[in-house]
Amino acid sequence: MRGRNDSGEENVPLDLTREPSDNMREILQNVAKSHGVSNMRKLGHLNNFVKLLNSVSHCEEKLGFTYEEIIICLRVALLNEVKEVRAAGLRALRYLIHDSSVLQKVLQLQVDYLISRCIDIQQSNEVERTQALRLVRKMITVNAELFPSSLTNSLIAVGNDGLQERDRMVRACIAIICELALKNPKIVAQRGGLSTILKNVIDCQLSRINEALITTILHLLNHPHTRQYIRADVELEQILAPYTDFHYRHSPDTAEAQIKEDREARFLASKMAIIAAFRSWSALVSMRDLLYN
Repeated sequence: MRGRNDSGEENVPLDLTREPSDNMREILQNVAKSHGVSNMRKLGHLNNFVKLLNSVSHCEEKLGFTYEEIIICLRVALLNEVKEVRAAGLRALRYLIHDSSVLQKVLQLQVDYLISRCIDIQQSNEVERTQALRLVRKMITVNAELFPSSLTNSLIAVGNDGLQERDRMVRACIAIICELALKNPKIVAQRGGLSTILKNVIDCQLSRINEALITTILHLLNHPHTRQYIRADVELEQILAPYTDFHYRHSPDTAEAQIKEDREARFLASKMAIIAAFRSWSALVSMRDLLYN
C-alpha cells in the first residue's frame, strides 16, 4: 500500500531484485511524462533513481540507457513548477555525475543553464538552491577545468548583490567562488570573480572569513602561473581604499545617517585584510608598488 511521508512525497516502491534496466525505465518514464503523473509521484521516482544508482555501478549496460538519454529525462524535472521536484532533479544529477565524461554530456545538453536558473530564483526555495550549490561543487570536484561560465556568472551575481538582497546563500556562493578560483582561476578572473571576493573582504568583519577570502587571493598572487590573473592596481587596491580614499563609500545606497558606522566597519575589515596580506611577500611587493606608483 502506498502512502505519503511528511514532505508530501508519494512512497513509490522500488524492487531492487528486478533488473536495474527495468527499474530505470519505469523511473525515467514517470519523470519525463508531462501528464498523468502527479508531482509528488515524480518526486518519489527521482529519489528512487538515487537509490538505484547507489545499488548498482555506474554502467550504461546495467542501467539499460545511455547517459545522454538519462540526462535528457532528468532535465525535464528542472523545469517542473514544484520546487521539491526541481531539487530532487538536481540531486539526481549530482549522483549521476561521477566522472568528466558524464559532466561533458551534461554541459553538451546545456543543463548548466537550468542549474543557473535554480540558483538565481529567490522565492522561498532554499532546498532547491542548496541542491543546486551542492551540484555545482560536485562539478568542480569532478573537473574544474570544464566548469561553465554560465554557472560562474550566477555565483558571482549572488556574491556581488546578495548582501543587499539579504540572500542567505551569499556566503555559500562566495565560498564556492573561492574554491573554483583555486582550481580554475582563469574562468573566475575572466568573469570578474576576483573582484567579487575582494569586495566581500571589505564587507566582512568576521576575522576567520575575512582571512579565508584574502588568503585565496594571496595564494593566486604567490604563484607565477596564477599571478597574471590578479590586477594589483584595480583589485588589490580595494582592500586599501577605506584608508587611502578620504571620500570612500562602499555602497552608494548607504544612508547619510549610517555613513560613519559603515565607514568604521570598512576600516575594521580593511585592517584585517591588510594584516593578512602582510604575511605574504608577493602581497607586500604588490602593495608597495601600489603605494609608490
